[in-house]
Amino acid sequence: MLAWHWWLIAALLLLLLELLGTGFFAFAFGLAALAAMVVAWLDVGVTWQWFTFALAAALLAPLLKWLFRRFAPSQRTSFLAGESRRQQGEIVQLASGELRLKLEGDLFPVRSASDASLTVGARVQVRRFDGITAIID
Repeated sequence: MLAWHWWLIAALLLLLLELLGTGFFAFAFGLAALAAMVVAWLDVGVTWQWFTFALAAALLAPLLKWLFRRFAPSQRTSFLAGESRRQQGEIVQLASGELRLKLEGDLFPVRSASDASLTVGARVQVRRFDGITAIID
């Protein structure tokens, strides 16, 4: 088997590995293996094949990660548990009559910290979450 065959096999395996959700790193390595395959196909030495692979991977991994974050369909700004960042949502009413907080396309049970009445359509600030219940100002 020729060297470029091995690079092609490695590229295909890495591209398949990306299906497990590695955040574009396996994809970048797969593309880098394809670049090394082209160098091997041109009958360049093994040292240059590995150098091409390493350089391509070093350039492609951060580039693809940046592109993914920039152009991903989800631009969520959610915070993690324990972080205290204010978010705004809208009070909506379900067909059953229950009120929910709509935040980034998701619906959460809602409760007012001051026991004020909730108005459908009102834009409110989320103070914190108690489990999945949004506590608003």
